[in-house]
Amino acid sequence: MQISQVFGLAGTIIVVSAYLPQLIHLQRERCSAGLSHRAYVLWFVASLLILVHAIVQRDLVFIVLQGVNAIATGTIVVLAGRYKDSVCATHLHRFDPR
Repeated sequence: MQISQVFGLAGTIIVVSAYLPQLIHLQRERCSAGLSHRAYVLWFVASLLILVHAIVQRDLVFIVLQGVNAIATGTIVVLAGRYKDSVCATHLHRFDPR
């Protein structure tokens, strides 16, 4: 494995660690506050298109990265749609500080 591939896979691990808190919050709290469903749909479609390109190019780093992006954004799209307009106690306090 080349050093650039190691960097790319390390970047993919960072991407996973960035998505996890959002995914965990959505699942546990059933809270979609502050999420743009439309933006995540676009990111999901973009991830799929780039994934196809990465597969055709046989670029392992981008295949893994876009696979992770597609799974994460797809899951966020589904959960955000399911919990649309749902707000947890933490976010309710932030939006309505009475």
